[in-house]
Amino acid sequence: MDRRTLNDLAAELQAALVDAGVPAVVEPLDPRDDGDGEVRVEADGRTVPVLVATRSDLRPVHADQLVPPGGDRAAVVVADRIAERSRQVLRDAGWGWLDRRRGHLRIWAPGLRIDTNVAPSIVAEVAPKVANPFTPAGRDLALWLLAHPTESASPRKLHRELGISAGQVSNLLQALEGENLLRKDRTPLLPELFWALAEHWSPRRHALASLPAEADLAAATELRADRWVLTDTVAAVALGAPVVAGSNAPPDLYLPDERSLSWLLGRSVVAPDWSQRAATVAVAPTPLVCDPRLRRAGDRWPLAHPVVVALDLATDRGRGRTVVEEWDPDPASGVIRVW
Repeated sequence: MDRRTLNDLAAELQAALVDAGVPAVVEPLDPRDDGDGEVRVEADGRTVPVLVATRSDLRPVHADQLVPPGGDRAAVVVADRIAERSRQVLRDAGWGWLDRRRGHLRIWAPGLRIDTNVAPSIVAEVAPKVANPFTPAGRDLALWLLAHPTESASPRKLHRELGISAGQVSNLLQALEGENLLRKDRTPLLPELFWALAEHWSPRRHALASLPAEADLAAATELRADRWVLTDTVAAVALGAPVVAGSNAPPDLYLPDERSLSWLLGRSVVAPDWSQRAATVAVAPTPLVCDPRLRRAGDRWPLAHPVVVALDLATDRGRGRTVVEEWDPDPASGVIRVW
């Protein structure tokens, strides 16, 4: 890091501290040989050395590469955008951050602990008409983008594909651009969009002691069993993810709507305990999950799209996310890694 960059970061960090109501003086120290910089923060009668790094858009993999600061020294990475997944990785490594776009400052060291919102230093030239890009329609759009990562998003095409008005699609795309999750050619920024969608992916699963027989499912058209898809661990095994499941592992199924789920729960026995489940069922987080155009051929149940399976694994912040991060599909499998 050159001296001028370090000077700029020191001034930016000082401005954020003052905005947070912490009068402070931040002075740059001599540049380091490892490419990062170091500043001295004087605030509230305390002096704290702070290691500083800068990135444009901090991905989880980049956050993993930051070396823990150690000792009583703080560490702060300054970036245009820091996703929630990256923030957790930074916390675990002992790093704080200054998120320019979202306006959030975290410095965590003995005698200086700050975790607060500050004024964003990057503001979109035109405010998006949609504040939250992950509304139900937004999740549908985000999933389509991840399932078609090389296709440029066209409002007219997506209107036909998703049944969302072209104007709404345009507004949602603008909101994704505002969150720095879409490239200039309107293809998704990867893996940032995947992990951003994962933060809003929260299906409510119901554990069943048993499923109706296949003949009963076929006879009950209101269950729409022809639209059910298999996801999570069992599907991940079939798709080649680095996870193990026994031959009798209970399937995790998505149903197309609340009506189907209500009918199923009304004629099924709920498992008394999660460990006694024969299957789990949930309403698909977006209609696209059960769309035949995204389904893959399976055995009894069609497989959900690999992106859906990866999102379901990612809801487990422990082993599931580790599996996703280690899942590097064979190109011959037809699975495109977007995570």
